[in-house]
Amino acid sequence: MLPMGRFSVRVASILFLVTGVLIGYLVSYENPVNNDCSINLALAKNPEHPFIQPLLRIITPKSCDMQKLAPLRDAIARVASAQPKGTFTRYAYYFRDLTDSSWTGINETDQYDPGSMLKVVVALAVYKQEEITHGFLASRLTYTQDLANMNAAFPFAPSIALKVGQSYPVPFLLKEMLSDSDNAAKDLLLASLDQVVIDGVYTDLSIKKPDSGNSAGYMISPFEYSRFLRVLYYSLYDLSWKDANALLELLNGATFTQGIVAGVPSGVSVAHKYGEHVNGTGKEISSVELSDCGIVYHPERPYLICVMTEGKDPDMLARFIAQVSRATYTEVKSGYR
Repeated sequence: MLPMGRFSVRVASILFLVTGVLIGYLVSYENPVNNDCSINLALAKNPEHPFIQPLLRIITPKSCDMQKLAPLRDAIARVASAQPKGTFTRYAYYFRDLTDSSWTGINETDQYDPGSMLKVVVALAVYKQEEITHGFLASRLTYTQDLANMNAAFPFAPSIALKVGQSYPVPFLLKEMLSDSDNAAKDLLLASLDQVVIDGVYTDLSIKKPDSGNSAGYMISPFEYSRFLRVLYYSLYDLSWKDANALLELLNGATFTQGIVAGVPSGVSVAHKYGEHVNGTGKEISSVELSDCGIVYHPERPYLICVMTEGKDPDMLARFIAQVSRATYTEVKSGYR
């Protein structure tokens, strides 16, 4: 049962957002090209709980916010057009103002390999696993030689901090996975989770799930990926407020700071996850995909930003993401004028 304070806040927020909207109209997915300016609700549907349909997100069509956010969209387009030749071959941008849910984007439905950004899904599954297997968060997991071999088999695999034969507390593994993007920590957590729990995170948010355990070939758009972060920020997913806050706090401690973080003033919190995917075989690299998505805690208007890119040089892509982040923060600060 929810405490009265928490219950009243949620009810008041929902009533404010859906005033004048036909509550009975339910949808299970977002349509970014819908021209109808009515607000729709995305609700979770679970046959195990037929009497409830928890609210996952409020859906507002892009077209309704085009005029308000046109200065922001134009600013991002100017940043992209001003880049030196060869900076990127393509990019996608998604923005959502978290105070009023207005949003815009450029190529926001284009698909990219998310790389390490899917570690946020693993973290969500860890907290869900705790609800099923009480004590999971307090357990210790042992890193095995099989997991080490699996990690080493991937091309361009980065170095890892975990040692074969040693056991590690789950909270430590979460921190290593989210803050330092440690692949070994991710592999160890994945090996200890029920696959149905992992799949459930994708299903609950109406996002297609990877075909294989290692997510090879999996693609997602900024528009879709934003759902993982939005349900955490609004605490709309089936996690406690404490757990949602803890997960975002870990993302705020991410050590990758060359992208979104580099574009905001020092001291502004950014809960984000980056991902990098190298296309190529052997030592031949044909292209690099670099993405960074997160929540920027602007003191007056927190917002979600997601930038996905592809090019030859990851450093150039990171600088481009930083410039897009800087332009976004400037426009939010100015009130989109």
